[in-house]
Amino acid sequence: MAKNKAIVEERVKALVAEILAEEESFGLEGRRENIDDIEDEMVRIGDMVAREFGTQKLARHTSNACENPQCPHCGSLGELVGEETRKLMTSRGLVPVTEAKCRCPKCRRHFFPSDRNARS
Repeated sequence: MAKNKAIVEERVKALVAEILAEEESFGLEGRRENIDDIEDEMVRIGDMVAREFGTQKLARHTSNACENPQCPHCGSLGELVGEETRKLMTSRGLVPVTEAKCRCPKCRRHFFPSDRNARS
C-alpha cells in the first residue's frame, strides 16, 4: 500500500507541475495573487479531482452489479428494469452515478443492486 501511495503522490506532483507550466504558458503566472487566491485555487482543484475520482470509481463499482440481483427487502430474485442516473451529494460536491435499477416482482419495490454491493 505504501508503494501505491508513493506512486500516486508522484503522479499528482507531475500533474500539478504540468498544470502550473500550462498556466505560465498562458501568461497567467504574472497576475497578482495573494495567499488567499492560491488557497482558493487549491480547494477548487482538489474538489475537482475528488469529484472526478468519485465519478470514475462509482462507475466501476456500479458496473459490477450482480447478475442475479436479490431484493434487499424480501430476498426474491429481482428483474432489471433499466438504468438510472442519480447525483450523490458528497463532501466535495455532487457526483453523478449511473446504475442498474431492478424491481422485485414479489414485494413490488425498486432497488439498486450496487447499494447491496456497498454493504457487503
